[in-house]
Amino acid sequence: MYKILLATDGSEHAQKTIQAVIELGKSLKADITILSVVESIPLGEYYLIGKASNAKKSVEITEKHLEDRALKILEKTERDFQEKNIVVKTLLKKGHPADTICKVVEEGRFDLVVVGSRGLGGLRELILGSVSNKVAHCVKTSVLIVK
Repeated sequence: MYKILLATDGSEHAQKTIQAVIELGKSLKADITILSVVESIPLGEYYLIGKASNAKKSVEITEKHLEDRALKILEKTERDFQEKNIVVKTLLKKGHPADTICKVVEEGRFDLVVVGSRGLGGLRELILGSVSNKVAHCVKTSVLIVK
């Protein structure tokens, strides 16, 4: 069976990927997995923004908030597929988004990975390069970047 991994962060471009995967999934009768990655927050960033006294606690609270947000994104995306009578699997991982997506693709032996062309990265994305660009260069399988 053809396996598709949809990586989503809930951004506008990620929402566009849903329609692309719905169409592909139906035509290929594919096994679809939806992935959301919660990026770890380096403790040092909290020291730099003046929260040194409560840095560890602040990181834990922020990471919990990000994890809850990612779970809501996965639930919403899963409902979008269910409305089209498509069964999907969901997966939540922690780590750097591009590295984690690449690892999941390799481990899961996916035939296709689908990502949005722009996510929620903002300024960091401009400095470090986009997640979709990194994924396109690190996986050995096909990548569909949806604009």
